[in-house]
Amino acid sequence: MLHSCGHTHFHRHYRDQDAPGGGGADRQAGLAPAKSAPLPPSHDEIAALAYSYWEARGRQGDSQWEDWFRAEREFRRKA
Repeated sequence: MLHSCGHTHFHRHYRDQDAPGGGGADRQAGLAPAKSAPLPPSHDEIAALAYSYWEARGRQGDSQWEDWFRAEREFRRKA
């Protein structure tokens, strides 16, 4: 829309955004909602997996750091 100030302004309608399914103007235009990137694993999730590796070995041997890095690699592989 051209205003008297000489600039072009676009007005978007957001009233449908809170409706079931969301999306608002993008949904009306036929655009798919943007996908968000998966969240990285939390410290506690990595720690729990690393601990499970240690338990699986009978609570013996190897380095706690090796278990930690293995758990991080496993989470990255699943992502």
